[in-house]
Amino acid sequence: MAEPHNPVASENEVAYLNALDPHATTTTKPWELEISSPFLRKLALGWVIVVMAVHFFMAWAVDVEFTGVAITGVDKLAFVGVGLIISVLSWIALTRPRVRVNADGVEVANIIGTRFYPWAVIYGLSFPKGSRMARLELPEFEYVPLWAIQSGDKERAIRAVDDFRALEAKYMPQD
Repeated sequence: MAEPHNPVASENEVAYLNALDPHATTTTKPWELEISSPFLRKLALGWVIVVMAVHFFMAWAVDVEFTGVAITGVDKLAFVGVGLIISVLSWIALTRPRVRVNADGVEVANIIGTRFYPWAVIYGLSFPKGSRMARLELPEFEYVPLWAIQSGDKERAIRAVDDFRALEAKYMPQD
């Protein structure tokens, strides 16, 4: 006699299905580790300063010499406005990356998008030699870059990897 089909999925099956769905529920447990990159914050600040300096310069230089085109104050203001838009979007994108870890898994927020990965689908954390950032290893030789752990953070990145690996050893299921 055939064994009846069990409609209740195992915990690992649920974890795999949740990892496939970017809109799946994450976790309700408190985060034990939160990592962000001071290097990216400094990079964002430098980028905003350069962008705004260029746009202020262009607003000033656009009518230094009469070329036959009528340049108004609104045109000059538009240069500054475009610089502000680029600066705000750049700041948001470069300061957003974050990695959060708890007993249920790892949440990765990169420049675009946030995903939660349960421990059942994580193979580990790696930081390949010469790489700019760490990566979360997944099944089928896939990985997710962790923008929050940058090589530019030097000792802080090493400490973040060590802290992550301590939680990984504590929570990741054994094969």
